[in-house]
Amino acid sequence: MDCGIAREALSAAMDGEAVPGLAMTDVDRHVQGCGPCARWRDRAARINRLAALSPAGEERDLAEEVLGKVTLPAGEPSPVSAAALSHHMEPAHRPAIPFILVRIGLVLAAVAQAAVAIVELLGQDDPMKTMSGHMDHETSAFNFAIGVVLAFVAADPRRARAQLPLLGSVFGVLVLVSTFDLGAHAVGWSRLVTHIPLAVGLILVALLGTNPGRGTTGTATDLRTRRFPMRTAKRLGVLGSIVVGGLLAVTGSAYAHVTAQPSTATQGSYTKIAFRVPNEEDKASTVKLEVTFPTDHPIASVEVKDVPGWTAQIDKSTLAKPLQSDDGPITEAVSKITWSGGSLGPDHFAEFEVSMGPLPTDTDKLVFKAVQTYDNGDVVRWIDTSAPGGAEPEHPAPTVQLTAKNADTAAAVTPAAATSSTSDSSLPLVFGIAGIVIGLAAGGLAVAALRRGRAAE
Repeated sequence: MDCGIAREALSAAMDGEAVPGLAMTDVDRHVQGCGPCARWRDRAARINRLAALSPAGEERDLAEEVLGKVTLPAGEPSPVSAAALSHHMEPAHRPAIPFILVRIGLVLAAVAQAAVAIVELLGQDDPMKTMSGHMDHETSAFNFAIGVVLAFVAADPRRARAQLPLLGSVFGVLVLVSTFDLGAHAVGWSRLVTHIPLAVGLILVALLGTNPGRGTTGTATDLRTRRFPMRTAKRLGVLGSIVVGGLLAVTGSAYAHVTAQPSTATQGSYTKIAFRVPNEEDKASTVKLEVTFPTDHPIASVEVKDVPGWTAQIDKSTLAKPLQSDDGPITEAVSKITWSGGSLGPDHFAEFEVSMGPLPTDTDKLVFKAVQTYDNGDVVRWIDTSAPGGAEPEHPAPTVQLTAKNADTAAAVTPAAATSSTSDSSLPLVFGIAGIVIGLAAGGLAVAALRRGRAAE
């Protein structure tokens, strides 16, 4: 095969075209046996790749210059200027926004995100003493890294599309866990506000990374006007509405219930119950909690755990029918516990733990009616009960469901507990090793990709 024909076929193949009457298998065999054609193919492939990946330079508009030198016969209308022509051809339904405003907004979001991380780092009293302190450091470092990513995109908008998977996945996971945490009263809105810079940054990066209009090419310092991607904006608006609506629905249905945790226990056993108390007031603090114990199903032994800043008062009442125990009859039982002296502010919750037992065997549930008092005088009575299968009342009383105790369950308690303990203790080690292996593999792949890219250039 002639080298000229082979090179023409190679050039057509690189452009996605085919040469009629010529099979590429014949061309490949020729190239394998012809050194000059093989080197020509490699050079052409490299030039083709550089042409596709190199940033486009500043375009020079020659329309005005060409139209200015056109000489028309007498009586002919003058040519329309390129500026006027482009103005009439520009779609009127697509508004434009200055490109620099999007980048300035992205810089502000980056600064705010970095400020969140700095405040977290400087606001810890002694974070090095506990594992939670190190986890707080990891969170702060990640928040700072997100701020750097946003600043990087603001400096070089061509990189916006590449950052969308990272920012989108982080924001999606945050929305998911925040929904569950709000429903469990494990986080307040004051903490969720710190995620606003990430949400704003994601929107701005999406606007830069999904903009199909004029101005998407050129250098990173190009200050021309970009078309506002209305389709992307509408999708982001719909997504934001769904997220906000879901958060409000979850928090509205599960917000501010005083509950007993865990909500189930075994009849005749000893257990620890934590009365979880969230603060539902925006401008008031909880200063007292009263929990009434059922006197129709008395509990012989009740002990409270100290809560820093709070004082527990235990009231007892005489039983109409004494309880029998190994130490003799018990004539008194706890009827109410009152915690006071402390303060539980907005967007916070507290748990008041009580050890109790043996639990009654003549009922399938225990109802602990609670009264929550605020420093502004408001009182919320968590005393309502519902019928089986009925709707939950507005202020349900904390309830513990009791299950029957059997021999099989009792015999299986010790092995199950041991297995659970062993599993729980080994899980962090397993996940830690897996994380190290995955991290090393990702680092190796990144270095290999970087070297391959430099070699190809």
